[in-house]
Amino acid sequence: MKLIYAQGACSLSVHILLEEMKVNYQPIKVDLKDKTVLEQYNPKGYVPALILDDGTLLTEATSILQYLSLDHDSAFFPSDPIRRTKCIEWLTFISTELHKGAAPLFNRDQLKPEFLEEVLGKIDNRLEFLDDHLKERAFIMENDYTVADMYALAILRILAHIKVDLKKFQSISNYKKNLEDNSLIKQIIEFESEADIQDSFDASSPIYNNQSLPGSSALGL
Repeated sequence: MKLIYAQGACSLSVHILLEEMKVNYQPIKVDLKDKTVLEQYNPKGYVPALILDDGTLLTEATSILQYLSLDHDSAFFPSDPIRRTKCIEWLTFISTELHKGAAPLFNRDQLKPEFLEEVLGKIDNRLEFLDDHLKERAFIMENDYTVADMYALAILRILAHIKVDLKKFQSISNYKKNLEDNSLIKQIIEFESEADIQDSFDASSPIYNNQSLPGSSALGL
């Protein structure tokens, strides 16, 4: 199994889940601007992409997170139908209202002032909803750490990178910091920062296994 990821992208969520589950996989870091390499892994031209051992290609972070969880006894994914649906609801909200909603801010300098104000206002409104939800909650699904938290962290880090002010949302700020202080997540973020970018497509890259690594997962954590 291969994870195609990029530093600072929503693929961080899938990276976290794979490490939490301690499964065998090969992480392949790509440059989002290098479509020549990226599109050979994913014709859509973005991350994450997960290539299964039989060659099946899976894309879209929220879909990959659900597949991996369901393929591993619902790991980090509620088994109760209502709670599972609520978890999917949060994944969808974060994907559409925060991640997609913030897309114009990647070209902030090109936006007209009135449109920029409108985009920021909508994002603040959605963040306020999340902030209220996180008051007196350790995780999105109350006391259960789930794929929704892994995805939320990835998107909150993207929002911070594109200069969305998260500091005015105290619950979100505390929540984000607590997740980033997790030792495993710290190591994954560091790994993504230091790993070399693959600048050519290698269809024959070997899959990592326990015999070649100090730990049971790709990072040996």
